[in-house]
Amino acid sequence: MPEGTALVGRRQARFEGTPTGQLHQDGSIYAALPLNFQSDHYNDDGPKRLYHRQLELDLVVLVQAAAAWAAETGAVGDMVLSAALHRFDGGDGPVRLVASEEAYPREGTVAPFPESPAQTTVDLGAIVTDKREALVAGYALVADLLADMGAHQPYVLTPDGDIQIDRLNSDYRQQLTGWDAGR
Repeated sequence: MPEGTALVGRRQARFEGTPTGQLHQDGSIYAALPLNFQSDHYNDDGPKRLYHRQLELDLVVLVQAAAAWAAETGAVGDMVLSAALHRFDGGDGPVRLVASEEAYPREGTVAPFPESPAQTTVDLGAIVTDKREALVAGYALVADLLADMGAHQPYVLTPDGDIQIDRLNSDYRQQLTGWDAGR
């Protein structure tokens, strides 16, 4: 749920806050979440850190939200998902991409945000009925974005629709509701 007030217009609703976005009557959605940049405690002048883990899980949530909204409006068939990273912090320099706060090595690749968005096409019905399909779609999007930044693969998502629970700290594990770790 957005923090701010929803503004209802002709064939759309807009909301600001976290997340910011638009829901359109035709089933399309635009949503944006802020990225959590962290200062490098060892190098104050170095690039800010961006952790895979949060990016991956936030992207899956946006995939699920897009599918839920499309289904709510009666859309069926294939759905095109597109994800891009944008800087709104006034910076244009590269970021240090790190797997997680607890992972070793703590050093990651330094790269600018990708210029092109990642895209994938998915079956809307499959995502709505099987949460693993949302993970597969999220994996495809984040894998492309991270690859463009020099990372080999996502940290917690797998290509077959699993979350590597052992790579999550207790705070993230508590946020995963309804996820069967043994599956």
